[in-house]
Amino acid sequence: LTKGRCGSVRSSLWKQRRPSGSRRKISRARVKGKGQLKLSIEVQGWILVLHVMEAKGLTGKENQACNSYVKMSIVPDADWKCRQKTKTVPDSKNPVFHEHFLFPVQEEDEQKRLLVTVWNRERNSRHSELIGCMSFGVKSLLSLDKVPPCWVTVRG
Repeated sequence: LTKGRCGSVRSSLWKQRRPSGSRRKISRARVKGKGQLKLSIEVQGWILVLHVMEAKGLTGKENQACNSYVKMSIVPDADWKCRQKTKTVPDSKNPVFHEHFLFPVQEEDEQKRLLVTVWNRERNSRHSELIGCMSFGVKSLLSLDKVPPCWVTVRG
């Protein structure tokens, strides 16, 4: 990680494992909106502590406010045992989350990444659209001890 940046943005190449075990590629056409996410990451031994604070400027279809939530996982992870998510904040372009998440890691996880995705749950359905995502190398995070609170741009 370079000074002044919290992570690298990844969107169109990200693949999501579905419960059925099938994989689907999220194409650029499915990634809508933009915005920023404020977070911090602290290392406590072999545990990554992610604090998802807030977001600003999140927009979905037609530039509307979102019913947003954030999902996090250590990837690759074939059985999604490390997947966690925030509560959904309804109808806001600037949602406040203030939630903490613990990700225990082991030495063999150093080649993996902490994937953070921001989603918009569509009104009146269970369907969600990806707003954007970013990822952080576990090895880089372990070497830093702490990533202070910072804003990360979420792009589609």
